[in-house]
Amino acid sequence: MFHKVLVATDGSENAKKAIAYAMNLLRHNQDAKVTLINAFHIPPVGPEPATHWRMAEVFQEYSQSVLDNAAEMFEKENLPVTRVSVEGDPGQAVCRYAREHGYDHIVIGATGHGQLGALLFGSVARKIIQLAPCPVIIIR
Repeated sequence: MFHKVLVATDGSENAKKAIAYAMNLLRHNQDAKVTLINAFHIPPVGPEPATHWRMAEVFQEYSQSVLDNAAEMFEKENLPVTRVSVEGDPGQAVCRYAREHGYDHIVIGATGHGQLGALLFGSVARKIIQLAPCPVIIIR
């Protein structure tokens, strides 16, 4: 049974399918808690701390907008949802958050915005499958 579900989103079409899946779970188990998570990684930008802080602010704002857009899907149907933005390597950050907060399932789209990056570096979904402390549902 699903009690605490963490839905990783990057705003992609597959992420929206994962959100729809989680919404359906919530409709069938109203005691479940769903949290949307967006993880962002700030690339190194050089020796100037001010540049890093500006980059961090931009990434954080974008992460919040991704979460706000995803939460709108729940709000349109009066379904409760929590949102959280975390910094770090997306696969590791999602799994760390799931572990630290006792989630029993992670839901993620099969591919997101980083398809070219997935070919070169490995996909976030693949990393989550490898590191997750709980079952992972991959939505195509």
